[in-house]
Amino acid sequence: MDQIWVVLEHEEGELDDVSWEIVAQGREVADKLNQRLCAVLMGSNIAAVGECLNHSGVDEAYLLDAPDLGTYSPELYTQALSKLIQERGPQTVLFGATPNGSDLASRVAAKLRIGLVSDCVALDLDEEGLLLQNKHTHKGKVCSTIISPQARPQLATVRPDTIEVKDLHSAKEMKVTKIPPQLDISKCSIKVTGSIRIDPVALPVEEADVIVAGGRGVGSGENFQLLEDAARAFGGTVAATRIAIDNRWVPRERQVGQSGTTVMPKLYIACGISGASHHVMGMKDSGFIVAINTDHDAPIFKLADVGIVGDLLHVVPAITNEVGQRREAREKK
Repeated sequence: MDQIWVVLEHEEGELDDVSWEIVAQGREVADKLNQRLCAVLMGSNIAAVGECLNHSGVDEAYLLDAPDLGTYSPELYTQALSKLIQERGPQTVLFGATPNGSDLASRVAAKLRIGLVSDCVALDLDEEGLLLQNKHTHKGKVCSTIISPQARPQLATVRPDTIEVKDLHSAKEMKVTKIPPQLDISKCSIKVTGSIRIDPVALPVEEADVIVAGGRGVGSGENFQLLEDAARAFGGTVAATRIAIDNRWVPRERQVGQSGTTVMPKLYIACGISGASHHVMGMKDSGFIVAINTDHDAPIFKLADVGIVGDLLHVVPAITNEVGQRREAREKK
């Protein structure tokens, strides 16, 4: 019970951004409790992925390496991780609140019959060393703090892009432990045959890293196609203010704001949005905000990191074209 675990995700030989975020959060918690931080990596031929964690503040990396773990398999990953948790008994296990991370965390919690706090936006410790797990509820309008006083380990998923990744450099050498996973394929009812990349524009707004949002200034539902083109160029999705929703330019599930969804993407591009308080409440914590508006006195500019005074019907296509050209140039290299 003297270990804090972080379950990391990787793709094409590199750790996902959310993995570095939970390493940073795990290191902070481990330091406060004077405990060891251990990373869990699952996959096939993942030794090189594990090496990138050296000198990052991780004390030990557990590598569960097997051909059958080459792609995410809900049942096999649950078998491997649950068995390791039962054998090693960590105090806390953190996952990224990604589709795979959330799925795996819930399955492990069910198998081990312990609790899980999902989609946390912040973690801290109380005076007794219990993990304070903060999450948004009621569509982001309420922040709840949840404590697990008895069940161990404490399981939590952490929402991506909510934790600042500080300097993770450490002079300490990381220990690597390779553990042959104990898998029983005969008990699997799911067979993974492949994966399909979803069109990023179809992503729910709360899951997108990039959001191109439109308000009254977009002018019509037809003009929202320009925003969709920009969102696709960035690998993001489209959102809207209440006015745009009420005018039926965009489906209601795309609404961001006090009466919609709270979002925290890495990049938020506000097009034709004045910056009314009920909308700002839903996007003010975005990583980087770009505002495009013809009114140089629009309140949104006070919040924006970059403000562009101009007609979005000209500015947005120019941005889309530039992003497209840079992507093409990068792919040719």
